[in-house]
Order: sequence, then structure tokens, then C-alpha cells
Amino acid sequence: MKQNETIFEHIGAARQYEGTLRLDIKTMQAVISRSDVARLLDRWPVDVFDISDVMKTAGSPSPVGRAWVTRSGRAVIYLINGIKYISPLSQVQGAITGERKYANVSIMREIAGASPVLSSSSSPAGVAA
Repeated sequence: MKQNETIFEHIGAARQYEGTLRLDIKTMQAVISRSDVARLLDRWPVDVFDISDVMKTAGSPSPVGRAWVTRSGRAVIYLINGIKYISPLSQVQGAITGERKYANVSIMREIAGASPVLSSSSSPAGVAA
């Protein structure tokens, strides 16, 4: 039986910057606005903007993605340009309050068809060897 496997790879950091949440990822810098940081912590989905677009459009950019707290309440997912990133919610809260310098940001990669590892000594229940 084949199933998908999710791999997490550290790729950047989320920092509090003048009331916003700035995402420094290897390929880009993104930001969640001041007003949306509180909404995110209240578990509402919010828009994510590319910092270069914010500067080019004089403060009226189009969002490049969304961010939300997971149902379990343990992580923040960022969907930016079709790529999923994740941070532990406790680290994000610490970065916003100033208890931490930053929160880890990892990329989520799904590997399709990864087969589970079975030991050779195990056999299905009720089957004689």
C-alpha cells in the first residue's frame, strides 16, 4: 500500500517588524499586515503580501497568498504562490510578543507513493508463515 509522506525542510523565519509579521523565506520576503496579525491569532484566515509589491504599489498590493492557524491550533500555515509553508504557532506568538527573535518557517513537501517500512519479521495477523 502506497501513501503520501510529508517532509518539512527549514527554509526561513517569521519575525515581528513594527507590528507586522515579516516572513523571510529563501526565495522572497512576504508580510502579514498589522491589522491582520491580531486576526490571525484569533484564528481567522488572512492575506499575505509580497514586500516588493507593497513598496511598488504604494501600499495597495494584491495578496500573493493566505495564512491561517491549523484546526489543531498548533501551527500556522502560509500558502504563498501555491507553495505551503508552516510555523509552530507557539513560536509565532513568541515572535509577535517579543519573547523570541523569530519563528521557524519550513516548507511542506508531499512525496507521493512513499511505501511504509515494514520489518521482515512481521506478518499480518491470522496468517501462518
